Amino acid sequence: MKKWFLVTAAAAAALAVSGCGGKGGALDKGQVVASVDGEEITIFELNAEVQASSVPQGTDRKLAEQLALQRIIERKILAKIAREQKLDKTPAFLIQERRADELILTTMLRDKIAGGIAQPTEAEIAQYQAAHPDRFAQRRIYTVEQIVFPPPGSAEKFKQFAPLKTLDQLAAKLTADGVQFRRAPTQLDTAAMPAEIAGKIAALPAAEMFILPTQQGLTANVITATTVQPLPADQARELAANALRNERFSKAADAQLNERLKKARATVKYQPGYGAPPQLNGGASNAPATSPAPTAPTAPSAVPAENVTQ
Repeated sequence: MKKWFLVTAAAAAALAVSGCGGKGGALDKGQVVASVDGEEITIFELNAEVQASSVPQGTDRKLAEQLALQRIIERKILAKIAREQKLDKTPAFLIQERRADELILTTMLRDKIAGGIAQPTEAEIAQYQAAHPDRFAQRRIYTVEQIVFPPPGSAEKFKQFAPLKTLDQLAAKLTADGVQFRRAPTQLDTAAMPAEIAGKIAALPAAEMFILPTQQGLTANVITATTVQPLPADQARELAANALRNERFSKAADAQLNERLKKARATVKYQPGYGAPPQLNGGASNAPATSPAPTAPTAPSAVPAENVTQ
């Protein structure tokens, strides 16, 4: 009997934002690093630009600032040209502006919640590692034969995969349905999995097919080889610390936001055909509005669901 492990991915990349006073507010002269046609560029803008850039390790700080400042200057010049052509009055701009504002505010809310979380102690980190040997001392590298395919459009279509027992059967089904897929060997690392998923995979019978979601779609997997490879001590500590922080963030976000989210969602009015989709197990989505950005090589925060098929 194959297993279908559903993991709620978390999303997304973080925006680096540095505050610098209200929009249009006055700044000390010493905080201005350049001006473009009378528009001042502050040290706060420059720091935010540097922070948001992918600066190679070892790059001279002053050089990074100079390059970042030139990007800001060019962007402001081009933005002025766009405004002269009234592109800032178009519906497309207004939609993107609203989206950007919401993303920034969501990120700042996440950062505010994260800032109130107690940092894990060394004893807590060690205890976490001991409680999750599949990710640390008994970390496994699975070599798998894998099929990557797009998720079905509904729970009913998903259930059509229930009778399938092998990758060959799945490939035949996808081919018959005209669904494109990719089949190739790859590896899965239990250090990059939620502990619940790693434990379930470890308990599978030999050659059992299981399905996991990824950013590329669903993956059907069959383990062909297993290697036990303990995680190096420094990486293990960083991974455990981040896992603890993510757990604490999730609890804090749930405590602060879930009730308000529930009440606000109850007031939403949908036009026909645009309602919230059900999850594959038939429940409504209640994912938190904010999720922590991973700062170590970890998998996204995940919640295993009940098996979709029996």
